[in-house]
Amino acid sequence: MSNFKKSAFIIALASSAFISQAFAADEGNGRIHFTGTVINAPCSIAPNSTDISVDLGQVANKVLETGNKYSQNVQYSIDLQDCDLTEQTAGSVTYPAMSKVSVTFGGVSDATSPALLANTGSAGGAGIRLIDTNGALLKVGDTGADVNLVTGPNQIVFAARVEATGAPVTTGTIVSQATYALNYK
Repeated sequence: MSNFKKSAFIIALASSAFISQAFAADEGNGRIHFTGTVINAPCSIAPNSTDISVDLGQVANKVLETGNKYSQNVQYSIDLQDCDLTEQTAGSVTYPAMSKVSVTFGGVSDATSPALLANTGSAGGAGIRLIDTNGALLKVGDTGADVNLVTGPNQIVFAARVEATGAPVTTGTIVSQATYALNYK
C-alpha cells in the first residue's frame, strides 16, 4: 500500500471515531418545571392536595332514576403538612395560635338542583354532591364542619357522589370542578 493510501486510511479511521461520537444516539432528555406558592397559613398543603382528582366510577343510570337517586360515596382527602399551631412572632407581626380548620367549597351550581355541582360532561340529569368530614351534605358555597388540627401532618377526609338533579337522566360522562378554601381558627 502506498504512503498516500496509508495516510488517507489512518485519517479516515481516526475521523470516524470523532464523527460517531458527534452523532451518538440521543438517550433521552427533558425539562423539569418546579412550581409552588408561599402561603400565609399555619399548615402547608401537601403537593398531592393542590390538584385533586376524584374518580366517581361508572354509575348505572338506574341508580340515579330509582331508589336513593345517588351513587356510592367516594372518599378523597386534603392533606396538610408541617402544621405549626403555636403563636409566633416575626418582627412586628404576631401570628395567633390555631387549632381548627374548616373548608369552603366553591364551583358552578347545577341549574336544576343548585345544591349540586354542575356536570359539564355529556351525561344528563346528574350532578356532583359534596359531603363534609362528618357526613353532612354540602351545597355549593357551603363551609364544612370545623376539624381539629394537630401539630405535624393532618388529613381531612371528604366524600363526593353522583346524584340525580331532577332532570331526565341520560348516559354520558361526568365532569365537574370545585375549588376549596381553608379557614383556620
